[in-house]
Amino acid sequence: MSAPEPIAELIAGLTARVRPVDGECEKHGAATMLTREGLPWHCPACIELDKSHEFQKQAAAERHAHLHSIADIPSRYRGQRFISHCAEHKEVRAMVSAFRDFIVAEPRWAALILTGVPGTGKTQLACEFAESYINRLGRSVRYITAKSMIAEVQSSYNAEGKSERGEIERFVQYDLLILDEIDAISSKDNAALLLTEIVNRRYGENKPVIAITNQQLDPLRKFVGDRVHDRLMENSFICLFDWQSFRRAG
Repeated sequence: MSAPEPIAELIAGLTARVRPVDGECEKHGAATMLTREGLPWHCPACIELDKSHEFQKQAAAERHAHLHSIADIPSRYRGQRFISHCAEHKEVRAMVSAFRDFIVAEPRWAALILTGVPGTGKTQLACEFAESYINRLGRSVRYITAKSMIAEVQSSYNAEGKSERGEIERFVQYDLLILDEIDAISSKDNAALLLTEIVNRRYGENKPVIAITNQQLDPLRKFVGDRVHDRLMENSFICLFDWQSFRRAG
């Protein structure tokens, strides 16, 4: 059965306007490409390459969007920068850069410890680092307070389809874990054991952490326990935020 006359005429018209054209690409050599009349010849290999680059660009954008969503960075710190106003600020930035270079060179355990009184920019700098880690390297990050992390693991005890082991593994899998207020966990339940288990697992898997605390280093041991404290001191990059709160200064 032949196509209805209007459709046949349309097909004939399209065919008449498209013809095979020979051309040569400096990069890919000679090729034949179906080209509409009046339009220039384009290398088919270059077209496919452009499509591939566009696909990769789109895939990277989607991955970064996903990584930012799971990082759970507080909205007030997103897109914010820690501005260096003095030599002490620059020293802290230099230590953070050294930590970055250390963990990017190869997968290995390290701990960036940000210590100082509240309001000195510890969380802001950690979140800035997290966003850069995602955008430049495409690696996964999770920001969370130590207390909230313990609560998420403990919530699995009465939840169908969840387990303590599975929740612990979730916090081990991130390329970088930022534990804010690491000194503020409960002393009444198994919080210390869970913190120790997660830090030990990350230590064994060569997964670095950023620990944020208001405590000085020696008193911190009392809050996190001997084993966690010892892990944090190995390959440690210590930043002392030794200035008054920006909130008071403002």
